[in-house]
Amino acid sequence: MSPKTLLLLSNGYGEDSFASILLEKLVQFTKVYKIPSTFLVIPLIGKGAQFYQCQSQYPDQVSIITPPFSLPNGGVYLGSAWQKSKRFIEDCFRGVIPNSGFILRELKKIKNKIDAVIGIGDFIPPLLNQLFLQKELYMVACAHTWLLKRSNQPLERLGRLTRHLFRYGCRQVYTRDRLTEQWFLQLGITAKYLGFLGPDIKKKEENRRKIVFLPGSRKDWKNNLRFFFVAFKEVNHQYLKDYEIHIVFSPGVDTQEIQFLLASLLKNHHFFISWSQGDYFQHLSQSALVVGFAGTAIEQAAFLGIPSIEPWQENAIQVNRDFIENRQKLLLREALIPGGDTPSQLAQVLKNTLLNLQDYQKAAENFSQKVWEGKSNGGMTIAENIMMLLINQ
Repeated sequence: MSPKTLLLLSNGYGEDSFASILLEKLVQFTKVYKIPSTFLVIPLIGKGAQFYQCQSQYPDQVSIITPPFSLPNGGVYLGSAWQKSKRFIEDCFRGVIPNSGFILRELKKIKNKIDAVIGIGDFIPPLLNQLFLQKELYMVACAHTWLLKRSNQPLERLGRLTRHLFRYGCRQVYTRDRLTEQWFLQLGITAKYLGFLGPDIKKKEENRRKIVFLPGSRKDWKNNLRFFFVAFKEVNHQYLKDYEIHIVFSPGVDTQEIQFLLASLLKNHHFFISWSQGDYFQHLSQSALVVGFAGTAIEQAAFLGIPSIEPWQENAIQVNRDFIENRQKLLLREALIPGGDTPSQLAQVLKNTLLNLQDYQKAAENFSQKVWEGKSNGGMTIAENIMMLLINQ
């Protein structure tokens, strides 16, 4: 069998999380079935920190091509028209424009070395493939779901360009849920649902005593962390005494900055709080509840039937009230609990949630089975499908 070289194009911080899971499964599958293969990864938004562990574990198979700059706002534009415009312009001049030349040069270098492309996210990976690579493309459409549609128009939340690229520029499009598969098929897109691309872990039902807090991966993580600590001070110790509070920071955040900020925040604090970086999945197995300013991580918890509280702040990059309302529709108001926009509101929501935790956990479990059909092997199933289609082409 001739060696295969695949390029992964990941279009976002959350997409990096999905892509890192898929990359690990691809490497494992090719090793088990002795398929000679190498994988190149280009993170289009951030520095690709999510891929470092896989690269260190499989240095002979995985290489990361990292653009010189990260997008300050990570490609997320919420808030007023002024805020959206300001953040979009900032991302363009401090990330998109200086990175574009680098990315295009790298695509030109590797064009004749790769056999296929795997896109993670939205229309950007298939667009880059059409313009500069023209390779067979397998698309993981994790940025789109039928569950967020409002008026239920055919192209709502998708658009004509994305439909065209998915329909004519992808050999296979993998959806995040069954309803999206049916929607895409009606639009003439070759779509398939093989399970949610979530973490492959088993919950420890007998020892789920951990509450995981997520400050987020964008530049406002410090403000989010301070928000948590103000909320902690307003929570009666009685409600948290049976739980372990653990903060998981993004792998892309500077570790020294974390240590410096925590040193000041932990002074005179009456809770014991542990923290780690980049190992979110390892803590999910013991988690009773997740609280965070994070998008993909919240969905991954819901996939496992773990309820989540998501607060928001005025002028926040990742989350605002409208975002929460949309995400509540995505998570069917069963796995996502709005946390309010002040520390006092978060403290009250946290108290009420803990008092009724079993009910929230049951609702989240039902949501997981109903929407994602309880398919916990999505990553490996997608990896197997991609490799078999590639080998048999």
